[in-house]
Amino acid sequence: MGLFDKVKTVASSVSSAAGDAAATVGGNALTSAKENAKLVAIKGEISTIDSQLNTAYIQIGKKYVEQAAATGDVSDIGVMDILNSIEPKLDKKVELEDELIEIEKQLKDQLIMTEKANAQRIFDEEKAKFDKALKMDVMSQDEYNENIAKAQSKLDNFDQIRRLKEQLSMDIITKSEFNTKISALGV
Repeated sequence: MGLFDKVKTVASSVSSAAGDAAATVGGNALTSAKENAKLVAIKGEISTIDSQLNTAYIQIGKKYVEQAAATGDVSDIGVMDILNSIEPKLDKKVELEDELIEIEKQLKDQLIMTEKANAQRIFDEEKAKFDKALKMDVMSQDEYNENIAKAQSKLDNFDQIRRLKEQLSMDIITKSEFNTKISALGV
C-alpha cells in the first residue's frame, strides 16, 4: 500500500473511530482509573501525532504553492522528505487507534457483564415477588405464568435488547422501529 493510500485510509477511519471511541468511553461510568488513564494517554498521543501531521501537511501545501508559483510545474515539489517523516507517524497512529479500540472493547465487555448480572438480579427479584403473590392467592396461576414468561423473555433476549438500545442511541433505527422490534421480542 502506497503512502498516499495509507493517508487516505487513515484519514477516513480516524474521524469515525475517534468519534465512536469518545462516545463509548464517555458513557462508561464503570471503568477503572487505570484504564481511563491509559485511554487518556493514548488519546493524547493521537492528538500529538495529528498536530505533527497537520504541520507536515501545511509544509507540503506551502512547497506545492511555491513550486507552482515559481515554475508553473508541479510534477516534483520536493516533499518526499516530509512524506517519509509522515509514514511512521501514520503507522503509529493506526497502532494507537487499534489499541484504543481494544481497550474500549474490554470496557464494553465488562459493562455488558455487569448489565447482564443486573438483569438476572431483577428477574430473580420479580420471580420472588410473583412466587409470594401466587402463594398468597393474590394472583392466579395463569397471571403468574404470564408474568414469569414476560420476565424470562426480558432475560432471554438481553443481548438483542441491548443491541437494539445501542442502535437507537446511535440513530441507526428510529424510536418506532425500536418499539416494533422490542414488541416482536415479546417484552
